[in-house]
Amino acid sequence: MRTRLRPWTIALAVGALVGLGTGSGARAAVGDESVGMNIHVGWPEFIDAAADLGVGWVRMDGNWYWLEPSDDAYNWAELDAFVARATAAGLKVYLSLGYTPEWVPRHGDTDGQSGNDCPNTSAEWSDFVTDAVTHYRALGVTHFGIWNEPNLGGFLECTVGEYAALIAAPGAAAVRAACADCKVLGPDLANVGECDVYLEGVFATIPVSTFDIIAHHTYQGFSETGWGGWWEGDSFMNVLDDQRNPWTRKDLRQILDAVGYQGEVWITETGYRADPPGDAALEETQATYVRRVLEEQLARAWYTNSFFYEICDCKPDQPACDIDGFGLMHANDAPPGPGQRTFPTDFRLKPAFLFLRGFIDEHPEITGAEPARQCGDGQDNDGDGRVDLDDRGCADGMDDDESDDPPRPRVQAYRTPGLALDGGLEDFGPDGWLALGVESWRGTTQLGAGDLGVRAAIRWSAAGLFLALEVTDEAHDNTQSPDMLWAGDSLQVAFDLGANGGVGYDGLDDHEINFGLSSGQAQSYRYAGPPGASSDFEAAIVRAGGFTRYEIRLGPTALPGLTLEAGRLLRFSFLVNDADLAGREGWMEWTPGIGMSKEPDLFGELELLAQESHGGSDDGSDGSDGSDGSDGSDGVDEVDEVDGSDEVDDVDAGVDDGDAAADGEDSSDPSDSSDMSDRSDSDQAPEGGCGCGAGAPGGAGALGLLLLGLVGLLRRRG
Repeated sequence: MRTRLRPWTIALAVGALVGLGTGSGARAAVGDESVGMNIHVGWPEFIDAAADLGVGWVRMDGNWYWLEPSDDAYNWAELDAFVARATAAGLKVYLSLGYTPEWVPRHGDTDGQSGNDCPNTSAEWSDFVTDAVTHYRALGVTHFGIWNEPNLGGFLECTVGEYAALIAAPGAAAVRAACADCKVLGPDLANVGECDVYLEGVFATIPVSTFDIIAHHTYQGFSETGWGGWWEGDSFMNVLDDQRNPWTRKDLRQILDAVGYQGEVWITETGYRADPPGDAALEETQATYVRRVLEEQLARAWYTNSFFYEICDCKPDQPACDIDGFGLMHANDAPPGPGQRTFPTDFRLKPAFLFLRGFIDEHPEITGAEPARQCGDGQDNDGDGRVDLDDRGCADGMDDDESDDPPRPRVQAYRTPGLALDGGLEDFGPDGWLALGVESWRGTTQLGAGDLGVRAAIRWSAAGLFLALEVTDEAHDNTQSPDMLWAGDSLQVAFDLGANGGVGYDGLDDHEINFGLSSGQAQSYRYAGPPGASSDFEAAIVRAGGFTRYEIRLGPTALPGLTLEAGRLLRFSFLVNDADLAGREGWMEWTPGIGMSKEPDLFGELELLAQESHGGSDDGSDGSDGSDGSDGSDGVDEVDEVDGSDEVDDVDAGVDDGDAAADGEDSSDPSDSSDMSDRSDSDQAPEGGCGCGAGAPGGAGALGLLLLGLVGLLRRRG
């Protein structure tokens, strides 16, 4: 189509995933009959709508300029997300690659835009195709298009020979070199002007076998939809195999027969524009157009797939769009907000949508979406309270077993009687320390070398659980009140003693307590815990040089239901917040489940061991850790032990739970017990103090960095 928005004005259509299946339809002469939808990007609900239609395929845009914005630096994340969502729905994808980035040496620019420029050589293009195919084949995509409508200058300013030699041939070779079972589709010409001459020019330059499937676009009509005869241009059938007149464009079948092609032909764009949306007569005609296309497809063994343009009208979500009306559904005029549409409640399904869904249901020869796997069927198949890709047992949407959760990260707690809370770590011994590095960082900024580091160990005795942390941080920033400790440098620890997982704290066996050195005083605050949980927890926190050292004791009554005995496994996690004099910038977490949202299901495991940690310094040094470890003469006050008499009421109020979804990223390796080099600074006097903090009711929660990682999805067309 001549009137579509040019590709460089179009945002990436983050795509949907494939994985060719055998399908349930009857076998056509040269390929399975199927139907697809052009869904580009935009609302993720477009994928839900395509699945509801029952189509087998979605066509998505793999725009080169978006996926590789600078040489060899890739931006896969958005497209990956849509690939996973479509896979979960049983859809297959046709990924159309194309459109030149600004950094590529290029020529042919007539409009000041780079996306349609002709690359000077095929080198950069071949590299991109290789990397894209390798990446997306691993996610299940097997069908790749080589550019979109190259016969239109708005999409490519190469000559036909340049397209064939610089784009089509090297692109196809790169697909096949990267993937033995992938299919190359093209050239995806627009059926306008002298497209037949262009197609013949392609095959005069490169063999037709360059393409495994011939893909073509046509929006020509039928008598039933208003086509009035040969004087109005080609009909849909004229395009396929019935040349209108000897002096008009050749039909596809003539051209393909002349070069000996007997494989599949896919019409990868076709449709009828019912504009303005809401015109009842035009929308009924649109449904008739869909019917006639499918009837013509089923009448020909070589024409096996039709991709309708498009799933949804571009307005009202793209007010400047000039091709409104092609969609099979229309978004409500008053959207609930960016990224908040749901299918089908926020869309009006047009007659063409309803007709297509019924037609597919009534024609078993058409291969539709594959049956959804357990990780894409919307069900909690293993009864753990989590569904599909939110379940730890789901690697991706193709996974058919929700129950095979991977092993949880585990840290071991050695039995160590006689620990004293004095801010010194040497009595914890050298065993079982774990380290968190940059891979554990979740924040709004990237960490630089030496910005933040955490090492931690856990011990136990009849007196309770003991946590030791040494945080490397050049600037300590916390002047917050106890209920807001999380907003500055601090430590949050959480437990799911019932190991019942779930999303959100249940008020039965889940606990979260925050510790921090605020204005030179050790403070603590309980954010979550069941009725009866005591305040029998205390902290000694020392700031010395570039280190903050935490010693924490959690008494048995602070964690009701905790049995302190060897062999016990507890669900547990912790994180260290970092503020750096500009408000909280993020945190290092052992596992997800605290910082971004409260999800005990994501916690790791804490194992209580029978053996004791070896004596001596935790790092093999002389025991120096910023204090002398003796009688508090280093300036650290003695810590009075809380008697546990203060019980916590209303412990769920104001829990730091955030609203954002958990990021689900891997934590650092909990088995990393290697000793750290000596990072103590015994020559520096402590900059802070230590003390104990009793739990208080209620609590204000972490904001969860609500904007962290959120990306606006703007649909663009190509």
